[in-house]
Amino acid sequence: MHPVLLFAGFFIISMAHNLLGPLIPNIMGSTDMTLADSGLLMSFQQIGSVIAIILSLSFFKHKKQPSVLKIGYLFFILSLGAVVLISGKALLYLLYIVIGFGIFLIDSSSNAIISSEYFEKRTTYLPLLHFFFSMGAIATGYIILPFKGPQWRWAYGITAALMALTAIAGISWCARHKKNNKAQGVTSPEPAKVPSITPMLKDPAYVLYAVLFTFYNGSLGLLANWIPVYVELELLQSPTLVGASLTSFWVGIAIARLSNGPILHKGLDPLKLSTAGLILSGISLNMAMNTHSVTAFFILIILCGFFSGAVIPMFLVVTPAWYPKNTAFISLSYILTGTAGRMLFPWLAGYLASRSSLKSTLNMSSSLFYIGAALVIAVQVLLYKRKRTTSASSTEK
Repeated sequence: MHPVLLFAGFFIISMAHNLLGPLIPNIMGSTDMTLADSGLLMSFQQIGSVIAIILSLSFFKHKKQPSVLKIGYLFFILSLGAVVLISGKALLYLLYIVIGFGIFLIDSSSNAIISSEYFEKRTTYLPLLHFFFSMGAIATGYIILPFKGPQWRWAYGITAALMALTAIAGISWCARHKKNNKAQGVTSPEPAKVPSITPMLKDPAYVLYAVLFTFYNGSLGLLANWIPVYVELELLQSPTLVGASLTSFWVGIAIARLSNGPILHKGLDPLKLSTAGLILSGISLNMAMNTHSVTAFFILIILCGFFSGAVIPMFLVVTPAWYPKNTAFISLSYILTGTAGRMLFPWLAGYLASRSSLKSTLNMSSSLFYIGAALVIAVQVLLYKRKRTTSASSTEK
């Protein structure tokens, strides 16, 4: 699959991820949902991801990643298109499970394809892939403006149509590429035998690094969905500023991910950068929730996104160097732990907000960034001890 088409797919799954936050007040108005119900809707999307993960360990394990990607396209397009046709919240919960299923397959297979087929360029392509996720979220803040109101379902229909066009282009490109290779007598290499993942699961540094995404992805899901609601319901701002609040957060993330490649090429330590970024994101969020200036709020939300924006691309650059033949499982593991966070924390935020306020809940959510920073510090300590042990063993020999 051509990387440009993978980037386009990531742009669109980001739109689907981020439609819910700005549209929650409209969905609540037409379906009689509460804040807690809306948080539960976010969790149902992650149930779909869990189902996809289970199948990835069995059924999808024996399929090539481009085939998994096509299956993801199919479920994604059908489920978002169906939102336009349904009414009531029960079917919406069901469709969000299918949406989560499709998003997971597109996410994991896109990362795996780039990590394997474009291994030498992964330090450029992986940050770009996640940069386009950020760009999709930025665009969503404005794309949804015509759909704020009773017509909110059509935002899902437009997203489905865009993915359908991308899928058609991707499948056509693959067919032409395969035909050209056949004409030139080029045969696809047999897939290499994937090493056991047992050493990875026994590696405490890898496990802790992966667990980080329970808290990091949980915080991203929480903020992307609840900050627009906070701006609309508690700050009482206009629909344009509600969309801008989502955009501001992802603008910061996009800038971080776009600059990630050049930063890593300069030899800076991605683990140290991740640690500092997570701490500064937590501080920025605390300051945003305690300022009385709307302008300062938006600036601090941009900084919150910026400081931790490159955490995922850095993980996907660092860990394949540890386990270069396990790129598919590396993609699966960060999405698995991230899914747990996205399932728990956005729902928990809605539950707490319904009993106190969104402001206090969002303020407390900064702790997710601080826990993430502590985990990255623990990874660095383990790697340092491992390096010292290896050096001592080499000296003795």
